[in-house]
Amino acid sequence: MKIDAIWQPDKQQQMFRVLLEAMSRPGSIQSLPAALQSSMADKALLATLLDGEVSMCDRHALLTTSDWPLLQARQADAEQADYILCDGAQAPDFEPRLGTLSCPDESATLIIKVRSLYGGDMGLKLEGPGIEASTRVVIDGLHPDWLKTRQDWVCSFPLGVDCLFVDESHVIGLPRTTIVEVC
Repeated sequence: MKIDAIWQPDKQQQMFRVLLEAMSRPGSIQSLPAALQSSMADKALLATLLDGEVSMCDRHALLTTSDWPLLQARQADAEQADYILCDGAQAPDFEPRLGTLSCPDESATLIIKVRSLYGGDMGLKLEGPGIEASTRVVIDGLHPDWLKTRQDWVCSFPLGVDCLFVDESHVIGLPRTTIVEVC
């Protein structure tokens, strides 16, 4: 029986390391392990992050019904989910969990699928923890409402959401502490 690379523990460990780098160095474009670069890159992130203890919302129906048993996560509405998979080309139309002052870690993590993290029509200047001075990224396939809505979600730090932007072979982390300016 052949098992796709995204379900293999050694590949998930490699992906976890990539995700750690992406979140600790916001705006740095991290390459996914070669075996995980494909149209299933978003699913590879989910396979690494999810288990039977968490809930997830597939907001824009990017997964198939056969994916859910393998991911093991409980299905939930976007307002209650621990993880939310989204199509970046569509405007956000939900209110995720932002945590509480006593438990800010009870917020949602958004996995936002975009066309490309190398080039495009949306330039971003990023500042904050993990960034030496500032850095710039250019994203293709991200609806502009994401940035305004994200700003609303993170304006009451430590409340907020953490975001992972993924294309077919790369990922960028955008923690709630990162200041984003469209340029």
